[in-house]
Parts: sequence; structure tokens; C-alpha cells
Amino acid sequence: MTPRRIAVGAFDLALALTLGAAARLAHVFWYRAFETSVAVDLAGSVAVGLVFGVGHVLVASGDRVFGPAERNVDSWVWRPRRTTAAFGIGFLLHVAVAPAFTPFGLEPGGVNAVLAAGGVAVGLWSLAVRRAAR
Repeated sequence: MTPRRIAVGAFDLALALTLGAAARLAHVFWYRAFETSVAVDLAGSVAVGLVFGVGHVLVASGDRVFGPAERNVDSWVWRPRRTTAAFGIGFLLHVAVAPAFTPFGLEPGGVNAVLAAGGVAVGLWSLAVRRAAR
């Protein structure tokens, strides 16, 4: 292992952790801005899904987001099925733990922890997608 590979691995892991933090922060900021209701919880699920989808695109693309990409289909950053899957995971994860939809009765801290863990999991999956594309 070269120092460069170690640095790249650490950066990749930081990207996955950042997606988890972004999911948690999206949830915190959403509920600080709006009162809890079924409609707000549903819209919050959509917002968390969007964070997961955009996060997946950013993590899976890595350095290709900021640099020029080749013009063939395999180099495209936007993969609709995978991005939709990431959105769906975020949406369903929030719906599964939101008090308006489930009887679990998690406190906001518990919901934040679940969303952060789910975000890290999707981030690691996004890294695997990026590595498989190379």
C-alpha cells in the first residue's frame, strides 16, 4: 500500500461518513423548520430521499464530478436506477422510523442515528459502485 492509496481510501471513507452526517443534518434542519405532522413527515421522507440520491451521485462519481469525464455511457455519473434506489432507501428508511407512520416511537435522536447509519451504508454502497465502474 502506497501513501497515495491510503489517502484515497481515507478520503473515500470520509465521503461515506459525510453522507451519513448529511442525512442526519437534513433531518435535524427539517424538523427545526417545520412542526411535526403526517404531511411534514412525508415531505421529510422525500427530503431525506433526495439527500440519499444526491449523495449517492456525489460519492459514486468521486473525482469525475469535478473533472472531465469520457463521453461513453460507462463513464456517466448519472445512473438513474442506482440513484433512484438510493432515493428509495432514504425515503423508506425515514418512513420506517417516522413517528407519524410507525408505532416504534423513536425519539428524534434515535431517528437521527438510524438515518446516519443508513446514510453511511448507502455511502459505502456508492463507493462499491464507483470501484466497480473503474
